[in-house]
Formats: sequence, structure tokens, C-alpha cells
Amino acid sequence: MKKKWALLLVLSMLLFTLAGCGAGGEAPDEENGDVAELPSVHIELGHNQPEASAEHDGAVAFKEEIERLSDGKITVDIYPAMQLGSMREQAEAVQMGASQMTLQPISVLTPFVEEFEVADFPFLWPDEDTMWQVLDNEGGDVLFKYAREKGFEGISFWASGFKQMTTSNKEIHVPDDLKGLKMRVMPSPLLMEQYKTWGANPIPIEFAELYNALQQKTVDGQENPIGTITLQKYYEVQDYLMLSNHGFLLYALVANLDWYNSLPAEYQEMIQEAGKVAAEVQRQSLRDKEAGYMEQIKETGIKIVEFSESDRAAFVEASKPIYETFANTPSKQEVLNTILEAIEKYQ
Repeated sequence: MKKKWALLLVLSMLLFTLAGCGAGGEAPDEENGDVAELPSVHIELGHNQPEASAEHDGAVAFKEEIERLSDGKITVDIYPAMQLGSMREQAEAVQMGASQMTLQPISVLTPFVEEFEVADFPFLWPDEDTMWQVLDNEGGDVLFKYAREKGFEGISFWASGFKQMTTSNKEIHVPDDLKGLKMRVMPSPLLMEQYKTWGANPIPIEFAELYNALQQKTVDGQENPIGTITLQKYYEVQDYLMLSNHGFLLYALVANLDWYNSLPAEYQEMIQEAGKVAAEVQRQSLRDKEAGYMEQIKETGIKIVEFSESDRAAFVEASKPIYETFANTPSKQEVLNTILEAIEKYQ
């Protein structure tokens, strides 16, 4: 009888040891030991830029990082170049839960989260380094707080660069030069009012239709960063490029809030971490590409106009009413005050 009990004890200890080591006979990695118990998750991530863009480089970095962190339990399919619909349609799909995540310009998201308008104010950001310090800290926190109220979980902010103006028929130096010009803008109330304040006639046109609108003279000009102007070849249908740096075209990586909240806490942490890594990759990719974009632009023969200090001062002065008009709710005033205080802190 004693021999039988001894044999059973040995067998029990052996089974316990095997169970602890897992099927492969090795102890699980402490970092990923619980991942095997979590469900598989698939993410569709759409954006509007081509695969040659820094935005797509960031999307690929997000995919690679989240799949690494989750040991492949979270997978990502990327849909660039508006494969999932127009920019607004992609934002709507995420807000409604038909899609999990999207990367969109904040101007596209402002109809859903009006507080995002503040980050689009003209001549708000003194320089890019200060801007990132603000947005990666208290400025981003307050913006994403209001995004949650509208059904979005904010992950990180990405860069498309300072915006420049192009026109087909006129150099621009001061706001008066814009009088009567038809300028394409994204469908954003703020951007439309911005150009009205400067004297232009703003016309909202979807990104996919912009080249044809410029070619067919539906509009006289448009605003975009150097990278977009180069990749979309707007220099083929525009004669003047104004280096105005009048605003920064920010992108936000956002997720559907209900979907995000339904995920295990471990997955939420991984998404946030992957979003930070991807933002850094994307921002650096844009820095690396911008010098090359500018060289390409110079080779096209388009006339390049640089704003003087007095030119810029005239636009800054003309833009003051926009701040008063659009920081018109307690929430937007909170965002503006938070950003301005943070700018002063980090400069």
C-alpha cells in the first residue's frame, strides 16, 4: 500500500511540474505569460495617405508593435489611400463602431469633437518641438478627454507638417492678397471661417477630388503640408507656393470607445504603448522625408514665396477674431487655456 501511495505522489508531482512548464516544457515568459489566455482581436486601421507617406510608415509601425506586444493575438490590417471611404466616412465608421480604428486629420474629426478645433487655430504653435511637448502631455490629455465624450478613445497625435498655401494665379504675402480667391479647405467650420476672415472664398472639397478641382480651376488654391503637396503632385496644377507655416496639420490616431473599453486591460495598455511608438516613428519619418520633398518641389519650377516677418505679422493680426469666435464654449476655452499655458511652460 505504501508503495502505491509513493507512486501516486511521484506522478502527481510530475504532472504539476509539466503543467507549470506548459506544453513546450518551458516556463512561460513573465511579460507575455498571460497573453495566451486572452482572446484574439482583429483591427481594421484606415487612413487617407498613400503608402509612400510618413503616415503609412507610422501605421505599419503600429501594426508591427501591437502584434509583437500581443504575441500575435492582436492583428492589424491597414487600409491606406481612403480604401475604407472618404476621410469623414472613416471617422463616422469608427464613431459608430463599424470600424475599430482610424488615423485622420484633426480637421476631419472636428465635426465630431468640436474641441479639436482649438489645435487647428492659425499661428497657434510657435515651433514643432514645443507643440509635441504640449500634445504629449496636458494639451493632448484635455483634447482626448473631450474625444471620449463623443465616442472616441484617443491614442496619439501624429504629424503631417506645417501647412503652406498654393495658388494658380497669384502670389500671397498679406491677407488682402487672398481677396476673391477660391481656396479649397477641408470640410471644417474653423478652416472655412479662417479663409473668410482673410478675405478668400473657402470651398470645402474632399481630399480625393482636390487635384481635379485644382486642374479644372474649380478652386484657385489650397493649403497642405509640403509632403502632401509633393506626393499628390499639386505643383503640376499650381504656380505659386507660399511658405506660410500658418498652421500645423495634425493627425489623431483614434479608436471606437465602446470597442476599446470592451478589451482586456492588458490589450488597452498595449494599444496605448504601440500608439506612442508609432507616433515617434511617424514623426521621425516625416522629418527624414521633408528635406527631400522640398528638393522635389524646387525642381518643378513652381515659384516659391517665403513670408517675411511683416507678412506673418499681418496674418497673425488678421487671425485674432478667429480665436474669439471659436473659443466660444467653456470646453474650448479650457482647451485653449491649457494649450497656451503649456506653450509658455515648455518654450
